[in-house]
Amino acid sequence: MLGVTLWVQPRTLKPVEGKPVQAKAIDLAAIEREKQRIAAEKKKAEDEKKRKEAEKKKKKQEAEERKRKEAEKKKKAEEEKKRKEAEKQKKEAEEEKKRQAEEKKKAEEEKKRKEAEKKKKEAEAKAEKERQAEEKKKAEQEKKRIEEEKKKKEAEAKAEQERQAEAERQQNEQDAVSAFGAVAWVSFTIRVDREGNVTSVKMSRSSGNARLDESAENAIYKASPLPIPSEARFYEYLKEFEFVFSPQN
Repeated sequence: MLGVTLWVQPRTLKPVEGKPVQAKAIDLAAIEREKQRIAAEKKKAEDEKKRKEAEKKKKKQEAEERKRKEAEKKKKAEEEKKRKEAEKQKKEAEEEKKRQAEEKKKAEEEKKRKEAEKKKKEAEAKAEKERQAEEKKKAEQEKKRIEEEKKKKEAEAKAEQERQAEAERQQNEQDAVSAFGAVAWVSFTIRVDREGNVTSVKMSRSSGNARLDESAENAIYKASPLPIPSEARFYEYLKEFEFVFSPQN
């Protein structure tokens, strides 16, 4: 360490000439009042400062409270909005679910109605088909009955015509015999097979009476088969021959 030595030279003080001081009387009470005034003002200033700080703090607290309340109000409003939105969505979802359920129910009822209507139509169509089939069957039976009755009547009419024709033919033959006597006759060339069946009848001479000629030809066919000898050698002589018919025969 360096050693430092300080040397102070003493100075000689000279008396200073001062101004004369005027002595005054001091009022201690006034001083005290002043001190109290200053203290009061200081306290007032401090109180004012405290009041302002308190007011500032109060305003700050009120502002913070308002801010908190506004935030809370906003939060509540948002929560209420969310709640209403959720409630709205829930209600819409329930309504949509209800609507879908109703539509599904209506669709099922419509499906059932259509199926029932289809079954009804099928049953009606089946019944109608059966009815038509029954009517067709009855119509066919009636048609068959009418046809059978018609055939029966035609057969009866034909039989009656044949009976009348035969009666007329017989009457004509009798009339021919009565009219022409023994002088009227007709000739035919007849061909037969080996069993005597008449295969051909050709008139070679007419009697002059068409009824007599026709009656004679019919009589030949009705007489078929004709009696033929059983021996084959006679067939060559009898397979074609002349036949003469007269009322006397």
